[in-house]
Parts: sequence; structure tokens; C-alpha cells
Amino acid sequence: MLRGSFITLEGIEGAGKTTCMAQLRLLMEQAGIAFLETREPGGTQLGEDLRQLLLGHKHTGMSDDAELLLMFASRAEHLQQKILPALDNGQWVLCDRFTDATYAYQGGGRGIDFSRIETLENWVQQGLKPDLTLLL
Repeated sequence: MLRGSFITLEGIEGAGKTTCMAQLRLLMEQAGIAFLETREPGGTQLGEDLRQLLLGHKHTGMSDDAELLLMFASRAEHLQQKILPALDNGQWVLCDRFTDATYAYQGGGRGIDFSRIETLENWVQQGLKPDLTLLL
């Protein structure tokens, strides 16, 4: 069985990721390609719980390091529970945001050194990168 393709969509809020994802979904369905549609942070029950911690307003003032580590905790679970099994089963994966968003938000936005993000990326993703990233 051939490995599936991993496609990510990246962009700021309002850039059109949701619209683009809907179009990709339609194209995949029309082509008869099995796919998983998912998002980050999120994608699993643990990931969705972490998404609430990260994006909610309950923990305002969270340290930059805690935010970064929670992002990668969510990603680690997402990869093991959803993304890698789907790819291994020949499904394509369409993901709303992935590691590029971490470099933008935690790196660029929070000022975390990119080398620290890269260290976590290498550990958690073990070399996995998207086959295609659509940057909007």
C-alpha cells in the first residue's frame, strides 16, 4: 500500500484556510481519495482539550515555554493517534495548521528562539514534514 500524502494549510486568521479546506475536501471526495481532515492544535480528544487551554482565556499569562510545550504535546498525540496511522493506511491528511504555525506564533510572535522550536520539532516529528504546505 502506498503511503498517503500530508497536506497542511497555513495562514493568519481570516486568510481563507477554512474556504480552501472546504475546496480541498470537495476535490478529494470527487477524486475518490480517502482522507483525514484535521487541525492543530487539536485533532484528538487530548489535543482538543489542550486547544481549549491554549486558545481559551482561562490561563491568560501562560508562560511562553508552557505554551510551546503544550503545542508540541498536542502535536505528539495528534501524530501518533491520527496522522501517522492515516498516512500508513494510504489516506491523505489535510491539516489546518502544523509546525509552520508554531514557528510563526511561538517563534515570531512570542520570540522563542527558532532553534528551540526546531529541537522539539525533530524530537516529536522524527523527520516527518508535510508533502505540501499551502501558505495563505
